Amino acid sequence: MSYAKAMKHSSNPRKNKCYQPVLGMPFEGLKEGEHIESYHSRAIRIATSYNVRVSETYKGEFEQISEEFKTEDDAIDYIRENDIEENYKYVRIYNNEGMYVSGW
Repeated sequence: MSYAKAMKHSSNPRKNKCYQPVLGMPFEGLKEGEHIESYHSRAIRIATSYNVRVSETYKGEFEQISEEFKTEDDAIDYIRENDIEENYKYVRIYNNEGMYVSGW
């Protein structure tokens, strides 16, 4: 979304507030209809495998506890089958490049 389009959406109070412009986003140089790839989209696009990491604190270091899985669904199945959610406070799935993909 271009900067002008984002400002147009956010200036109408009846519209959804989810379109508020984000300060610091590199809108300059974007062409109409061109989008900025999100971190999550990039993490999914470059992933060749996934692994499960856990931590006891939110800002703590996430430690890998699983082998590499071919799909994100396989990693989720591993979490559910081994009751990982019961044993750790923070559970996340990372790609093979160490980029955060999903978690709870």
